[in-house]
Formats: sequence, C-alpha cells, structure tokens
Amino acid sequence: MSPRLSMDSIESAATEADTQAVAPRSEPPPSLQTCAPDAQAPDHELRYLSRDEFAAWDAFVSRSPQGSPFTRSWWLQAVGGRTEILAYFKKGQMVAGMPLYSEKRLGVTLYTMPKLTQTLGPVLAPPSSEHVRAVWNEMEVLGAFAEVLSQHSIFFQSFHPSLQNWSPFYWNGFTQSSRATHILGLHDVGKVWAGMAQRTRRAVRSAEREGVRFVVCGADEVWQAEQKTFAMQNMEVPHSLDYLRQLHRAAKENHAGECFAAIDSQERIHCAAFMIWDKQRTYAIALGGDPELRGRGSTALLIWNMIRFASQYSPVFDFSGSMLQPVELFLRSLGTTQVPYSRIMKFPLWLRVYLAAKNKL
Repeated sequence: MSPRLSMDSIESAATEADTQAVAPRSEPPPSLQTCAPDAQAPDHELRYLSRDEFAAWDAFVSRSPQGSPFTRSWWLQAVGGRTEILAYFKKGQMVAGMPLYSEKRLGVTLYTMPKLTQTLGPVLAPPSSEHVRAVWNEMEVLGAFAEVLSQHSIFFQSFHPSLQNWSPFYWNGFTQSSRATHILGLHDVGKVWAGMAQRTRRAVRSAEREGVRFVVCGADEVWQAEQKTFAMQNMEVPHSLDYLRQLHRAAKENHAGECFAAIDSQERIHCAAFMIWDKQRTYAIALGGDPELRGRGSTALLIWNMIRFASQYSPVFDFSGSMLQPVELFLRSLGTTQVPYSRIMKFPLWLRVYLAAKNKL
C-alpha cells in the first residue's frame, strides 16, 4: 500500500545511473534556521524544532486538518533515519510545520518518505479567518517551506489529501503527480455494511460460517503474511521484520495501533494486517495473506472487523491507497470514496530521466 516511488527505488536509481553527470549540491547543516526572504521581520521565524518542543508539536498536529499518526513525534522517532520538524512561527506562535525524513546514500542526502508512511507534507493550523486571508496565510507558509527545501537536490513527499495547494512548490522548481487513496466514513458502521457490495458481504458471512475468526496478533504474523503475498509476485517485502516490530511496538506504546489476523479452527493464519490511528483517521498500512487460503472470504472478514474496531477511535478509515487495479476493485467493493493526494518531487535532471525510463515516477 506504500507509494511505488520509494527510498529503495531512488537509491537504486542513484546507484545504477551515472552519478557523475551532476555533482550533488552541498546540503544545509541540520541546525539550519532561516526565514523566507519576504518574511524577514522578527515576528516570522522558520526553524527546526528541538526534542523539548515535541509535546507542543503533537498538540499542534491534533488540531491540524493535515494531522496524522505519521506526523506525530512517536512515529517520526520510530521510523529511524534522520527525522526533523521544520516549523513556521508568527509572533512566537507555531502556525505550521513540516516533518522531514532523510538518509544519505552515495554521498547525497535524500529527502523522502519512510517505509509504511502514507503521508507527510506541510501540517497547517486550522484556518480561522476569512477565506482571502486564510489563502494568503497558506501561500505564505507553503512558500517559505518550498524556498528552503528547494536547496536540496533530491526531495519526494506525499502530501495529505486535505492539502491540494502546491503552487509555491511549483514556483520553486518542484513537480507534482497525483495518486489516490480510498476512505470510508465511520460515523455509522451499519451504513458502511449496507453500502458494501453484496458479494463482499457474502464473503464475510461465508468466512464466518467456516469458523474464521478475527483476532489480535503480532508483527511477526503480519510480516509472514506479507512475505507470502509478495512471494506470489516474485517480490520481497519492502521492509524488514525488525522495522515492522519497531513500528508496532511504538504504536502500542502510544495506544495508536495494533496488528490483527483472520485465523481458522486449525489456527492457520489466512491474512493479517497492521493499522494505526488517531482521532482523525485510521490507516491500514500493511496487509498480507496466504495464497493457498484465498477465496474463502477471509480478507473481507478481516477488513470488515478492522473497520468496526476503527470506528471506536476515528471518524474515517483510510486504506492508504493503491494504483493496482485488483486492489482498487476490492476497495471499491467496500463502498469507499476515492480521494486524490499529491506527490511532490524534485530531482536532478539525470535522475528524473532515469526514473522516467524505469517507469518509477
């Protein structure tokens, strides 16, 4: 469910392509503190947050329309790598922030998305003024972020679906492509059930009749199920078991995630998934199944029970998107709504040509 363009594909491109074609830019130091050129007044500040400010950041995330578990400090610390939060202040008050994840490969710093992370991008304060002023403030903040981040030669992030404005990034040399996620409203679970395709409801009932149960499991079971799914496609799981364990442990410690499985009377795991949540959305971010046990309705049963579970915590279930037709068809059968989101990118010409040739953009 993660975006096709990932750290792995960028690293592969950087390794295989002619990296001598363009010399990498020198990267600003981690302690960079700056202001946008049009915001030099003392009441405007753009700087990285210290660890002591993470509690204030998490409170800000809770209020923002772009807030998600992926932008919270516990997730940013759990994914490893180098994570920072670039924040924009007005008169000493935080009005926006942007989590940044980076790794250095082949001497080049890559700003990209951690594995199993659906969305990052700018996190803005809720608009509290009239429309014209709110748009003006948004453009000011996004422009400040875009100008500073344009100093980096390689950048890739998926923005939250609620943020469709990327013009300031375009003006600063970034490009955009659209992808889609699928969401369900959870205000009335009965309506969700009624809105599912008849064949999906039949699949759930069929699995129940065969004795398939919905249970809590561990990260190991999810990863093993993922292994079987990826092996069927002659692919490897794009993240390690230790990484999944790390995220699962952090989610449980913050009461924000759990792993679930559908098992039968013989204790065979048909499929398993990992999901995380906050008060705004629940995200299904890892899912796998045993191909030898397909066609028994287990996946539909697993997802339906995850939806019911998620309704206790969030008003929206986000399936983290997929551009694969079979996955999209299954999500559509759940009664989901397709919602677009933006992927914002900036690559040197040599890398962009290579990625386009490999169909990875």
